Amino acid sequence: MPDPEHEVVQQLKAHKQELAELVTTIHFERHPELDERYGEEGRKKCHEDTMYHLDYLDQAVRVDSKKLFSNYLEWARTMLRERGIPKNDLVDNIVVLREAIKKILPDSEASLLAGYINEGLSSLQGTDGKEITFLNADEPLFDEARKYLDLLLSGDRKKAAQLIRKLVDDGTSIKDIYEHIFQKTQYEVGALWQTNQITVAHEHFCTAATQLIMSQLYPEIFATKKTGKRLVSCSVGSELHEIGIRMVTDYFEMEGWDTYYLGANMPDNHLIASIKETKADLLAISITIPLHISKAKNLIEKIRLESEFEQMKIIVGGYPFKIVPNLWKKVGADASALSANEAIEIANKLILN
Repeated sequence: MPDPEHEVVQQLKAHKQELAELVTTIHFERHPELDERYGEEGRKKCHEDTMYHLDYLDQAVRVDSKKLFSNYLEWARTMLRERGIPKNDLVDNIVVLREAIKKILPDSEASLLAGYINEGLSSLQGTDGKEITFLNADEPLFDEARKYLDLLLSGDRKKAAQLIRKLVDDGTSIKDIYEHIFQKTQYEVGALWQTNQITVAHEHFCTAATQLIMSQLYPEIFATKKTGKRLVSCSVGSELHEIGIRMVTDYFEMEGWDTYYLGANMPDNHLIASIKETKADLLAISITIPLHISKAKNLIEKIRLESEFEQMKIIVGGYPFKIVPNLWKKVGADASALSANEAIEIANKLILN
């Protein structure tokens, strides 16, 4: 008997462009003022946004998680609101998407997708004025994290590096700096972009500066006595947010593991060859964008076909795994971790001494 979720995914893939074109046409017919306000560029943006909606809807169906789609819409609501686009514009667009799906897709597939869309629309009715921040005054190194972020946002990478160097010299552990300064400020930078308080250029500068400052700590990090355990780590697809998996990798290095960080955009066959070459005990895969869930699943399926990797464990982490409980099982991993510390704890349980 055909898998209904598989059928829905196939239908979405086959009709994606057609759906986006129909949504754009209907949306602008119902809101003629949009043509006056935005013109042809507005239609192109509506088409582009609808393609994103469909991509996220596709991934939500693949992992059977309505929450994944709802969370995406809540993120989009905040991002658009801070750029002067009313919530109702997004709501109207999603309503039209539901109608277009009903017009184009078979009844059974349209009905299944309506369940995801309806739950997403319900999530948009909640309050949307809550401040987003990851820097809390009651957490360790709050003042230092705030100062570090302010220095980066002002473009003063040199003083930011000096701040971190002084903390290390004064006895602050590198792990604490990673957890309470680097990690928290990266989350905060993302929130500041989402709420339109900084530009993409600011975000990229802060990330690049933090990566450089992290590398300046490597003499201490790589001086740790080794245990003989080996980790290969990577991000899947064209992930731009690699810094999280770099932090996790450095944590393993500080725990005495030999680590091999491969970054993003590594072709599957080359990654598999690297795992064989290094004789890795553990593979850590990061996903920050939900659209890459299926890529991670496909990669893990390929790895599981290799008899050489029967003893190797796979751990996954990143934003989608915070949203969807047990998503790690659906992609075929052995476990997931929500922090570097948790990744170490889980790895030590998975890999017998």
